[in-house]
Amino acid sequence: MNGQACVSMRMKNYRVLIKSIVMIFATGIFLLGGGVIFPSSQTRRTVSAQTVHPCLNRVNIPIDELHWLYVPETASELYTEEEYYFLAGELIKANVVDGSMCPSGGLMQNGYANACGMATAMPAVIVIQNMFNEPILQAWKDVGVPPVLLKQMIQIESQFWPSLTTFEEAYLEEYGFGRMTIYGMQNALEWNRDLYTKACMNLPPGACAPDSDIAFQILVSMVNTCETCQYGIDIESATRSVDYLAEVLLAHCYQTAQLIFNATGWYSSLVVDYATIWKLTMMDYTSGPTCVFDTVVNTFDVTEGPMNWSDISANVNGDNCTRGLEYANRVTARYFDFPPD
Repeated sequence: MNGQACVSMRMKNYRVLIKSIVMIFATGIFLLGGGVIFPSSQTRRTVSAQTVHPCLNRVNIPIDELHWLYVPETASELYTEEEYYFLAGELIKANVVDGSMCPSGGLMQNGYANACGMATAMPAVIVIQNMFNEPILQAWKDVGVPPVLLKQMIQIESQFWPSLTTFEEAYLEEYGFGRMTIYGMQNALEWNRDLYTKACMNLPPGACAPDSDIAFQILVSMVNTCETCQYGIDIESATRSVDYLAEVLLAHCYQTAQLIFNATGWYSSLVVDYATIWKLTMMDYTSGPTCVFDTVVNTFDVTEGPMNWSDISANVNGDNCTRGLEYANRVTARYFDFPPD
């Protein structure tokens, strides 16, 4: 057997062993992908003997990915004017918008706005979908999450209405702009301690004691609807929620880098580029780490080396993982004409 075949066989045996022990998150393991950078605010913008973490290392971005990875110079470049029927319906139900002149009070049976309700609510809908452009851009500066990705994710998840959604049949609650669950928040806290630190700064003294349910407290703080506030949203707390959500996404990216390492034995920066690690992060966010791990294993079996998004897309199996793939494609779909001419 030649040397290359031996290496290939060893790698396949290694991946079988890793998969058997993977669950993945041996919490607190931070062999994070492109060198040895620990995820903390002190290292985010620093380049020393260590390398920049792949989640933060904007290099070699293909021009055809810049429509969602471009960083605007000003928040005004994130301006949108979309018709959001869920948001319009919530504004009518919250009496922020008066739908009384419309058929059925401006609402359909599912609680979304009807055509008249949408037309009536449209001025407020435009204000709200652009109300957080500045915090989204600031989250890029402070946290490092691509701003277009963050805005498009919020519009897909919640249409900019940071409420609490309860699914009684599944005993599940989803919170805020990103429709976060308790499990997702607990996972994010394991992978990004900056989220914990920021949350503690905004909680009452003693609330971050070890026995406190910090994940639940953060989630509650991300529900920012307000009966007495203009447009029905507490802007100050919602602005803070945008930053929290960015930290959650960065946590998922850190986890994704570890998953790539576990699945391949290679540092993530040697396997995927900046655009691809963030697309895999979106898959991790919506479909979970097992999907990311299995998909990367399947793809690495084919490529035996670096992989792109097309390679990954061809090796996704199962309905849940397919949903994660479709979600990543939706979040990163072309919307803005970036970079500007």
